[in-house]
Amino acid sequence: MKKYLLLICPSVLLTVSAGANVDELYLRSLKKSKQVEIYNLTEKGSLAILDSYTSSLYPSLDLVNSNTYDKDYTGSGKNELDSEFYFSLSQKIFQGGAEFALNDYRKLLPKQAKAQTKKSLSDYYGKFTSLYFQVSSAYEETEKIEALLQNLRKRVNIVKKRTRIGRDRKADLYALESQLHKLDSDLLTSKAQLENALTEFRNYSGLEKLDGLKNRIDPLKLTLPSTVDLDKVPALTSLKYDYESSLIETRIEESKYYPQVELGASYNLDKNNYDERDWAVSVNVKLNLFDFGVKKSRVQNKKILSRINNAQIEYTRRNSDNHWQKYLKNFDLKKNELMTLRRSLDRSKDSYQEQLKDLDKGLVTQIDVIRSLDDVIQLEKLVIRSALDVKSLYYQANAFLGNIPKDKR
Repeated sequence: MKKYLLLICPSVLLTVSAGANVDELYLRSLKKSKQVEIYNLTEKGSLAILDSYTSSLYPSLDLVNSNTYDKDYTGSGKNELDSEFYFSLSQKIFQGGAEFALNDYRKLLPKQAKAQTKKSLSDYYGKFTSLYFQVSSAYEETEKIEALLQNLRKRVNIVKKRTRIGRDRKADLYALESQLHKLDSDLLTSKAQLENALTEFRNYSGLEKLDGLKNRIDPLKLTLPSTVDLDKVPALTSLKYDYESSLIETRIEESKYYPQVELGASYNLDKNNYDERDWAVSVNVKLNLFDFGVKKSRVQNKKILSRINNAQIEYTRRNSDNHWQKYLKNFDLKKNELMTLRRSLDRSKDSYQEQLKDLDKGLVTQIDVIRSLDDVIQLEKLVIRSALDVKSLYYQANAFLGNIPKDKR
């Protein structure tokens, strides 16, 4: 009779399909996700701003057609149309010191744009892995319940036959069928959770073809370092570049308080009365005396922005250690929880096996066995969800540090 009553053994393992792991799927999603496309376009937009800032460092060449309609007071007094067609060249020689700031800005902005992209990708990686493990855990839970259901149905059929010949009570059969229906309901719930998790993961990652969702990662083998260089976390690095950028922008605005010197040149394409082309070179010096406070307000805004960025750096630096310690504490607690639940599950499975043996000897009733089985089912779910928490915390902590996969191609 024992060979028919065996339902679960401690050696039951999740069947793992071959395929990409979480990091490989992440790298694949970089080419598919609309969210990542936004990050890349934002970086390109930042670099485009650089061109608009630094264009004043280079000469400007224009082709000009000038038409002037005026009155000639020196001769006939008639209205005349004076038309000119010429090249005009201008080059700013001194911009009040802005040219030095612009040169620094040209070096800084690409680094700032890349730092912001890395911060965005780190945040993306944290959520991507969290959604991934929600899907993989839902797969695992669904498979566990399906395996339990398959064996439980066999057991119900056996008890039905035993009830007909009076070896089991109808009450025990009804209790077992009730448990079967309850497990059926659990399976439907798990499948709904799996579909929701898959939909959210697909929408976020942009991936349609999914493989490797049933991972081989053992949560208890994951470890986090107790000491890390928190000054290099993406959030803080990005803020540092923002602060340096705001300082340079302040210098650019302050330069407008000083004289502006510009070299100008023109070459007329039309010949004059002497059958020659006119040309001219000029040096212009301009100093703005009054602009109703425009320069002052712009400088003040940039200074305030610099102070805000500096305050954010100090705030983030102080809290980075707290965040990391929180990750470490929660990670260790969840690993201990998982170890405890696994031990409890092993004992519960052992207890269930003994209950089956005692049932065959007539020492316990079917109700006792059903209760023992219910404990196994609930603990299986708790172990899967606890493992999900450990893996999610591990990958979120690495995303916080900026330890994300890089495409080597």
